Amino acid sequence: MKKLFFIPFIVVIACGSPSNEKTANRPSEWHGEWLAEWETPPESYPGIEDMEFYMNGSFRFTADSLTVTANGYPDCIFNVDTLSHTQSWYVSSDSLFLVNEPGSPGMTYRVASKSEDRIKLQLMDDIFVTLTK
Repeated sequence: MKKLFFIPFIVVIACGSPSNEKTANRPSEWHGEWLAEWETPPESYPGIEDMEFYMNGSFRFTADSLTVTANGYPDCIFNVDTLSHTQSWYVSSDSLFLVNEPGSPGMTYRVASKSEDRIKLQLMDDIFVTLTK
């Protein structure tokens, strides 16, 4: 029987949230639909075989919300189900902060690089998300 291992990326807790959501930095150049690809190096998970180390989905940014859709599938190390979650968001310094509810922190991605049509994000040490328009 094959062992299944899923990265619990939906439940990662971040520290901090904006003190005032109305003044949070939500750059307009982020707004719109971005295709997303999550990936993690297989070397980070020794002994795990017969799994896929990538997943596709999307990030849809608006002025006040972000909907992240992750298209899981069987044998995907991230998740077997497709998940969609809408939350608030803001950018500060070199980080994208997701906020589940006012004052309730969510995930924090480090912004590794950004151009007009591509954003590279990092979650923890070994999960990378590339957003493309």
